Amino acid sequence: MIQPGLERIGALLKNVHFPWKAIHVAGTNGKGSICASTSALLTRRNIKNGRFTSPHIIDRWDCITVNDKPVGELRFKTVERHFIQLSERENINASPFEILTASAFQIFNDSNIDVGVVEVGMGGKLDATNILNNQVVSVISKIAHDHQSFLGHTLQEIAKHKAGILRPSIPYILNPRNDISVRLAVDDVAKEVGAGPLIDLGSEQLRTSLYSTPDWVKAVSGMSTIQRDNLALAYSAFFTALTSMKESTSKAPKLLIGVTRKGLPGRYQMQKFTRMLGAFREILVDGAHNRDAAKALDDYVSKKLRQRDNIIDGDAPRMVPVTWVIAMSEGKQVIPFLQALLRPGDMIVTTTFGPVDGMPWVKPMKPNSILKAAKNIIPDILGLCNNTPEVYRAVATAKYLTEGRNPIVVTGSLYLVGDLLRD
Repeated sequence: MIQPGLERIGALLKNVHFPWKAIHVAGTNGKGSICASTSALLTRRNIKNGRFTSPHIIDRWDCITVNDKPVGELRFKTVERHFIQLSERENINASPFEILTASAFQIFNDSNIDVGVVEVGMGGKLDATNILNNQVVSVISKIAHDHQSFLGHTLQEIAKHKAGILRPSIPYILNPRNDISVRLAVDDVAKEVGAGPLIDLGSEQLRTSLYSTPDWVKAVSGMSTIQRDNLALAYSAFFTALTSMKESTSKAPKLLIGVTRKGLPGRYQMQKFTRMLGAFREILVDGAHNRDAAKALDDYVSKKLRQRDNIIDGDAPRMVPVTWVIAMSEGKQVIPFLQALLRPGDMIVTTTFGPVDGMPWVKPMKPNSILKAAKNIIPDILGLCNNTPEVYRAVATAKYLTEGRNPIVVTGSLYLVGDLLRD
């Protein structure tokens, strides 16, 4: 179960200090991408760094990396066992996520990293990662409705929780495309705790030092607006960390090209499944799981996959239907999610995912509930249920539903994506 609060993580890490500098990232959408890009930039700059993101994609320990490489299973389990035993011995009753967080921070200490890139698990103020007291910069990505039962039902309430990662006299970065209520709420918290300054992504300084450089123009070519925003947030966090460490920043933009070529697993990932689809067919895999992420995915799919050249009359591109393979976690808002994705003519295969290692409280939504929601949106949509957690079977079903080489997209949950990439 989810257990907000800092008491248990504080007991686990009592007298443990963090000699590294933290880049702390909160928000709803884009956190993982921001962390991955920031970590990649640090690695390319030869700054020893660790990254902690959640949830894991394939193995429970792949959410902890050092210099962009996941820690080994034995190393992880040795540290994890220490904190499990400590929790039992001291009656701390730590949650699995708190054990995971403590393990990540201890591995960072043992690895002698210089910078840790840390993604908030949920919210900010009461999240286990907020035990950190070593932030060099705080980052808040795009905020949307999610985890309302814990964070509140308005964007303003949610934003105040996310802004709980802000620290006195520590600079922070906020995605400027956030709703005005979010920006005002974050500003209020910043004033209350004395955080700042706010790093303005639209500043003249960034326009001249980054956005006008050939390196930036080349790096963001073909990216969606959201992807560009996330890269700008990552670069600014990286730049701030370098400045704090008194490292040279003169060639920082040149590091962007290698970073953008490396995709984040489970985000806009084109994946081959040769045995099932043949050597030349790919499907898109993306862990979008809320309305805002679905809107971003829809934008990507519309531009990259739906459009086909109109060979007959050479006019505007024709739009082809998509076959969606979708599973979602219980409690997610399925109607707004599907409304952002589905178009007349699309098809859908609803499915489920298997037990999530280390997160027994995560349960999949029933596939027939997802299909029912889809039919409420498009009554005549062709859809099928796959009621067993066998994502390959669901993809095979999608293949036989799909006409020709029209696109297939697997989405709705990172846990579903993990099942697919793990097999």
